[in-house]
Amino acid sequence: MTRWLRPSICTRSMPMTLIADLEEFVRDHRQHGGLTGDATEPTPNGYRLTVACACGVVFERWVGPLDADADLINWASLNSDAA
Repeated sequence: MTRWLRPSICTRSMPMTLIADLEEFVRDHRQHGGLTGDATEPTPNGYRLTVACACGVVFERWVGPLDADADLINWASLNSDAA
């Protein structure tokens, strides 16, 4: 599931993907100390991804099959761009 930023938060509407959300969380919380990631066992309906910050804030996201496929394609393109 792709969520959209509300115009009050951002002047332009852009889709927020798992990778964009996760990068923002890491960027905002890296300075607080350690980050610990975990994921549940994948099921046909997806899996839950969690990243806990030392400050106590937890990033949680249910990753459905379509989201996982789209994010894998995005990550693969990032890796091929870097090569």
